[in-house]
Amino acid sequence: AADEMIGLIALRRRSPLMGTISYILREDTWGNGYATDAAQQVVAFAFTTTGLDRVEAMHHPDNPASGRVLAKAGFTRTGTTDQPAGDGSAVPYETYAIRHQTS
Repeated sequence: AADEMIGLIALRRRSPLMGTISYILREDTWGNGYATDAAQQVVAFAFTTTGLDRVEAMHHPDNPASGRVLAKAGFTRTGTTDQPAGDGSAVPYETYAIRHQTS
């Protein structure tokens, strides 16, 4: 239904000029471009309204579709960063960033 929430996206300021985005989408809506569209809109907002010049994101290595969303939204893969898992081990999350393009 048109009035049902299908997901969430968040932009968080981490420093005066850098922010991060995170998102989650209901599984039955995957593959329709909603996450990519939302990421593009939030990045545009970050650069035009908040004054940020860099936005970063990361995803779990078992979720390559999220990496494709970020790439389609203009992000570039920057490497990996270890994140703690529930069992005390570390998981190498894929990291991405996009910079504001000035004319």
